[in-house]
Amino acid sequence: MAETSAGKPASRHPRIVAALLVLATLIAFLGIFSIWVNRQALNTDNWVSTSDKLLRNEEVQTQLSNYLAEQLFENVDLQAELEETLPPRLAPLAGPAAGALHQLAPQVAQRALSSPKFESLWSDANRAAHETLLKIVDGGGSTVSTNGGEVVLDLNSLLTQIGGQLGGSLASKVPADAGKLTILKSDQLSTAQDVVSLIRHLPIVLTLLAFVLYALAIYLAGPRRREALRGVGFSFLIAGVLVLVLRHFGGSAVTGALAKSDSVKPAVDAVWSIATSLLVTVAVSAITFGILLAIGAWLAGPTRLATNLRRDAAPYLRERVGTTYSVVALVFLALILWAPVVAFHKLIGLLILAALMVIGTELLRRQAAAEFPDATFGGLGDRVRGSVPGRAARAPKAETKIDKIERLSELKEKGALTEQEFESAKAEVLGRG
Repeated sequence: MAETSAGKPASRHPRIVAALLVLATLIAFLGIFSIWVNRQALNTDNWVSTSDKLLRNEEVQTQLSNYLAEQLFENVDLQAELEETLPPRLAPLAGPAAGALHQLAPQVAQRALSSPKFESLWSDANRAAHETLLKIVDGGGSTVSTNGGEVVLDLNSLLTQIGGQLGGSLASKVPADAGKLTILKSDQLSTAQDVVSLIRHLPIVLTLLAFVLYALAIYLAGPRRREALRGVGFSFLIAGVLVLVLRHFGGSAVTGALAKSDSVKPAVDAVWSIATSLLVTVAVSAITFGILLAIGAWLAGPTRLATNLRRDAAPYLRERVGTTYSVVALVFLALILWAPVVAFHKLIGLLILAALMVIGTELLRRQAAAEFPDATFGGLGDRVRGSVPGRAARAPKAETKIDKIERLSELKEKGALTEQEFESAKAEVLGRG
């Protein structure tokens, strides 16, 4: 088997292993985005949750209230309504009053947006629109009700509520087709169905492909599998960091492309930040998983600190198996409560990660037992005491035979020993050799 200059066994296919890790990193990078799009666009609960967060954002509220106010006055001739309502002698005031209400409408709308009733209507409207969208793109056919072949976000009830707050009669004047945002047009249906079909399957395909490449890289690494496992950890970490970097710079590009004026830029920024919050969660999950893998590979490595840790842990890992796995279970429970990994929110993810932790612990137990079969409890304490400055100097020095004979000679010279006693003690010291 080939060896490196340092005498360590070399990987059988170092270039292939490196290429596989690079390719797997790219696929993991794309996989993170595919998981985000899948969960954000095709999960109704996530869609509604994101919509609720958008509604609670002050910048978004401002733009939405302006939109609703404009929709109200575009669809209702407020001046004409006031002229009909006011007495004839006050009819000339209808124009100024309508102008004042027009300026007041955004403020009324923004206050309405913060009310629990409005939030409930907003959630219901988004849920209905998203469920309708999914039914259509999944082939719901004629059983799905649409607006002229289009999927719309129906804000008409919200518009009616604002009209009622401005003036009771305005609510009844709002047309039924006012306040409707088109999400999907009929001529876009075929394309949408193809995109959704791809999004549904892409995360599974990319995830499986990435893990196959990682497994192949570790297998081909031969005796350097620990280094390959560490490379897998760094691969996850790099993929997650690249996603966060792209999100940061992508946000600036999206804001610049969508914001037609400086007044709406804060709202667009807020929408991008909230809409990609799940992307951050998935990226952080990849980073956390990568760090855990790298730490595991380091613990099994040849560094002085890792070796000392294995030596100190060896007797506990060998003789206190129950305690060892209890500690692992506590760590696993802490990770679940912290939930840095998206997989901890899914039963299958919990089972896979639990299995990985058990396998990793067992491999570490066997490695420590093979390396330090005679390790005893308290080894760490002995090293710590020996490392204290001055401790070694104060420790009694082992007495050699020469030291003992010199000490006996001094006692004889002082008269503490006779010649016969000296020779007898000297013979005893030399006889122990």
